Amino acid sequence: MTVKFKEFLNKLVLESLHPEIQDIVKEKTTNRRKQDKLAKKIKELHERGEKTGIEGNMPQGSSRAYLQHEEHEPVTLDGQKHHLKVGTKVAIRAPLDPHHEKQHYNGMSLGQLQNEAEGGDHYVNSHYRVLTKDHETGHYHTNHQGIFPPLVDHDDDKHEWSKVGHARDLKKDEFQKLTKTDSHPNGISHTDFCEALERNHNRNHGRYHKTSAANEKRLDHIDSHPLVQKFQDYHDETGHPPHDYRQEKNMGVFEHPNGSKHIVARDHGFSTDVANAYFEALQNKSEKAAHLRKQEIIPTKTIDSVPRFHTTQRHSWET
Repeated sequence: MTVKFKEFLNKLVLESLHPEIQDIVKEKTTNRRKQDKLAKKIKELHERGEKTGIEGNMPQGSSRAYLQHEEHEPVTLDGQKHHLKVGTKVAIRAPLDPHHEKQHYNGMSLGQLQNEAEGGDHYVNSHYRVLTKDHETGHYHTNHQGIFPPLVDHDDDKHEWSKVGHARDLKKDEFQKLTKTDSHPNGISHTDFCEALERNHNRNHGRYHKTSAANEKRLDHIDSHPLVQKFQDYHDETGHPPHDYRQEKNMGVFEHPNGSKHIVARDHGFSTDVANAYFEALQNKSEKAAHLRKQEIIPTKTIDSVPRFHTTQRHSWET
């Protein structure tokens, strides 16, 4: 999950930050300019091999922070010069990270794992982004089958950050408005979209139980929507769970330089491996709490159950 800038800034422990980051946080300027400077400084410090101090901060409920840039990215898109709104996703220390066994995941934190899942897969970047990049020329091309914002740059070494095309928040009722087609003149709701994707995923994993005939017919019609089809193609190919789309803030609108608007998944790092890492961290947290109860008989919060997803991918530590 990605936390917004204002919340991220409010949670920072200033004394833990690199002095150059502290200077930017203390500046009396607009949040947009501050985001832009922070994103550039974080990248610079990582390239210098220095710790930012952000890694030691713990904004509640998130493993990454999104910093929108003030300056737009100059690009060549479909043979024309344009400027893209962009932002940087930064891996931060999440509340679950103390319970995450990163030695089983190549030493990566939960935020790094999500950045890797989103930005480190060349095939996904080449096939499922609304704009794809030709790495020989550096030029971009419109991809009508895309479902994710364009990737501008990525930390391929440590996956600490990813620079992406900006996708704004969905406005009220905009999901339904933007999904109106000849076959679906009224559009589909965000809930319809999620139900169709989850039914498809559960069917593929042998976990689906049929509902009423009328509801199955409704979902069959939603299945045929072009947006649902594009997302299903991705999830059928990767096997990744679609459940994170239930949080509408994980979806957004990418505004193409040609004026068209595209619904995208702007927070899509919840791959099968990431889901398992979160499950294991939750399990470890629960087990530690149970151990403390036995030792000291202290009250603890109940941990909601999280489904475990199966994967055939082997980690380097398993070989």
